[in-house]
Amino acid sequence: MKRLPEKLRLVILTAGLLLAGCHRSAEGPTLHVADQINTVQTVLTAAGEIKPRDYRIEWSNFMGGPAVIAAETGGSVDLGWMAETPLVYAQAAGSPVTVVAVAKGLRPGASNIALVVSPHSPYRNITDLRGKKVGFSPGTITQYLIARLLDKAGLSFHDILPVQTTTLSGAALDRGIVDAYVTAEPMLSQGLHDGKLRVLAYGGEPLTPGFSFLVASNQALADPKKAALIGDFVERVARATRWERENVDKAAPFVAKFYKITPELAETILKRTPAGYRPVDAAIIAEQQQESDLFFKLGLIRSRVDAAKLFDNRYAAQIAKVEGGQ
Repeated sequence: MKRLPEKLRLVILTAGLLLAGCHRSAEGPTLHVADQINTVQTVLTAAGEIKPRDYRIEWSNFMGGPAVIAAETGGSVDLGWMAETPLVYAQAAGSPVTVVAVAKGLRPGASNIALVVSPHSPYRNITDLRGKKVGFSPGTITQYLIARLLDKAGLSFHDILPVQTTTLSGAALDRGIVDAYVTAEPMLSQGLHDGKLRVLAYGGEPLTPGFSFLVASNQALADPKKAALIGDFVERVARATRWERENVDKAAPFVAKFYKITPELAETILKRTPAGYRPVDAAIIAEQQQESDLFFKLGLIRSRVDAAKLFDNRYAAQIAKVEGGQ
C-alpha cells in the first residue's frame, strides 16, 4: 500500500484530533450522581430541576449509603444521597468522602423509617424483642434506629438476634425470616395502608435526627470545575426540596409514578415528612457526634471520631439563599 505524504498525514491527524475535541466539548462536563430508589431524581423532576443547562447528570441507583460510599471511593461517583449512619462507618474507616449538604426533617417525631411487625404480632415494644429476630441493613439508618431503641431500653445487639436484610419487603415477616424489621418509605406507608404492618417505633427525633446528606468524594471536591458543578447541584436539590414541601399536590403525582403507589398515598407521605436543607451548624454536628459515639460505645466502630471533620460548609450561602437565610 502506498504511504501517504507526511504533510497529508499530519493534516488528517490534526483534523481527527479537532473532531474528537469538538465531540467532547459538545457533550460538556458530567456530574456522576448516586441516588437511592430514584429519590432525588423524583423531587428534581417534579420541581423542573432535573436538567441543568451547562452540564450533564449521569445517574446511578443504589440500595443503601454504604454502596454509594464504595462507589465514591472507587471513583465512579462524584456525589451521592443518603442518611447519616453510613458516614459514621465511612469516617471511622477513613473513607475519602465529605458531607456537603444536610436536609433535616421539619416535623419533630416524623420519619420515613420505622420498626414494624405484622398486625397480629404479640410484640409491643423493643423489650418484647429480646431473643427475637430483628431485621435491619448494617451500616444504614435502619441499624441506628435499632441501636437507639436498644440503648434506651438498657439492651444491646447481644439481646436480639440480628438479621441482615437486603430487601424492605414485608415478605420477611410472612415467611418467619424476621419477627420485626426496619422499613422505609414508600414500603412503610403502603404496608400500613394495606394492613400488613404495625409500627412499634418510628424514627425521627428524639431517636434519630432525620438527616439526609449529600456526600461528595474528596477527589471531586478537589477539582475546581467539578466542585462548581456540585455547588449547582446542591442548590438545585435544595430548591426542589423546598418546592416539594410547598407544592405537595403537584409533587404527589410524580412520587406516585416513581414509587408505583396511589397519588393519595404519595400525598400522605409528603405531608408527613417535610424536609429542608440548611447550612451545617453546631446542632447538626452534635447530633452526628452523638450517633458516632453510640456506635463506638457499642463496639461497632473501633475508634472515636470527630464528627466536625466530616462536613464541608462551602455551599452554605447557596443553601441559605434557597431557604430564606435560615
